[in-house]
Amino acid sequence: MTAIQHIPERTPFNYADLTDYHEGQITSLALVRSKGVNMTILAFDSEQLLPTHQTPGPALIQILDGTAYFTVGNEEVNLPQGKSLLIPAGVPHSVIARERFKMLVTSILPLD
Repeated sequence: MTAIQHIPERTPFNYADLTDYHEGQITSLALVRSKGVNMTILAFDSEQLLPTHQTPGPALIQILDGTAYFTVGNEEVNLPQGKSLLIPAGVPHSVIARERFKMLVTSILPLD
């Protein structure tokens, strides 16, 4: 069984409330780390950049607060609060915070 961290049991919660912003930083909170899936909340202070990278499996992005600005392959994608984006495995992508935002990233990991 996979351990789920930082989430209250049997109590309604809001993902965005589980982590805070920190000036000049990208804050990361791991909720699930397992063989097949990782779930992480990232809180970006304004002007923070996650440089271009690729993931071995698909990544499902859900914006919890603010707006994120992604580059996926050669395409720019603005993603406001409440919207989601699926980034396929192996596709180069980056994200910049022109304003503060929080996102939940669910990464599907290969089992081989």
